[in-house]
Amino acid sequence: MAYIIDNESYREIAGRKFLSQPSVDTFEHDAPRIPFVNHRVKNIYARNFGIIRFQADFMEDMQIRGMKSDPHISLHFQLAGHSNARFRDIPGEHPLRPAEYNIYYSENFDSDIFYNRQKGFEYLALILKKEHLLQFLQQNGSPVKKLETALEQGQSFALFSKSAPVSAEMHAVLQRILHVPVADDLSEMYLNGKILELLALQLQQYREEKTVGQLRPDAARHLDEIFEYLNIHYLTTHSLEDVAAHSPLSEHQIREGFRQRYNTSVYELIHEKRMLHARQMLDSGLTVEEVAEAVGYANGSNFIQAFKRKFGITPKQMQLGRLR
Repeated sequence: MAYIIDNESYREIAGRKFLSQPSVDTFEHDAPRIPFVNHRVKNIYARNFGIIRFQADFMEDMQIRGMKSDPHISLHFQLAGHSNARFRDIPGEHPLRPAEYNIYYSENFDSDIFYNRQKGFEYLALILKKEHLLQFLQQNGSPVKKLETALEQGQSFALFSKSAPVSAEMHAVLQRILHVPVADDLSEMYLNGKILELLALQLQQYREEKTVGQLRPDAARHLDEIFEYLNIHYLTTHSLEDVAAHSPLSEHQIREGFRQRYNTSVYELIHEKRMLHARQMLDSGLTVEEVAEAVGYANGSNFIQAFKRKFGITPKQMQLGRLR
């Protein structure tokens, strides 16, 4: 049974709001409001946006019941740990895993939030006024008309049907938001610009996902070509960036296409092929150090750990077992 926290207690430390004068609030280990949670919360509120950074260790399963807030757009990033949400006016459940995000909007947020017992949990919520986002979209050529129409008509939504991955570019912007490099009197201007930059990256990802979701015949063909290439060249391909550099598909299209078409990722496929190849080389009598280097590990201990996670035994244990 999850421990239940009421809406008012949570709103005191992590509420969604906007202030005419910028404000920074910090809460740490506020046991009377949220028991069984060691937490640190930093909030930055301004006229058109807010930033809520929530870090916690949950000693029990937790549920925040009936969380309510005023109308806003929430760019919600799961930096570490896991969570799940149910909204009254947005269908389905909305789980988030590490390095995933989604964008939510409601005229009347009313939700239940669930956290499992876990350590090292962290999320970053960037909230925007509807009018601010609409102005941004309209001043920049209405890049996602569906989103603009939903905001104008007050329609609640989750932009992605399931959570989306945080790209390397987004991660870099998030780090700038977390570690502002300008003076306090310039921070509101700086943060506003970074949030809009982040939003542009997200809208680009959204449009690419829609393209991949349709999986045109040419996109499917390019994905099959990449898949076959990696099955042969897994030792000399090191990253998704390497793959995208030689493909007409973007990194996001490849990432989402692999998940949709093959239920795996470029990294997982390369890792799987390398581990199977490592097992064959160990069977041939090569040393652990030789095999580790051959499959791309500069550190032998890292290879041993990866091998054991894959096969349940260490390379040396496997070789000794073959000799018996």
